[in-house]
Amino acid sequence: MKFIILTLLLISASFSTVSSNAASCSHLITQIQQLYLQLEKISESGVNVNPQIQDLNKALQLLQNCSNSKEAESLIQQVNSSIPQLESEANTLYLEHQTVKYSTITALIVLGFLTYYFGPRFLWRAWIKMRKKWVVK
Repeated sequence: MKFIILTLLLISASFSTVSSNAASCSHLITQIQQLYLQLEKISESGVNVNPQIQDLNKALQLLQNCSNSKEAESLIQQVNSSIPQLESEANTLYLEHQTVKYSTITALIVLGFLTYYFGPRFLWRAWIKMRKKWVVK
């Protein structure tokens, strides 16, 4: 009788660890999905997120069998800790892009105005200098 109770306790303990391990794996996979979506959004602004994506892929490979969940969890935490730096880099790139865009537009407007205002004067002066030796008969 003791043997049967001991066997049942061992079987229930193994099922509980397997079910808790599977729940832990599914939670980690959900975290990976959320991190991937954040990295995709950051990547759209031009930041290189390839190392973080590779780390998430390694974590997914480790979680396929739910064998190395601790190592996968450390990779996930590493990627999660790098996201604020990547977001600040994305904001900096966005600001630089906007600065270049509006500076270019401003420069084109100023150049257009200068060409409109000083263009005819410059053109006529250049024309007169080139043809000052001509003689009218």
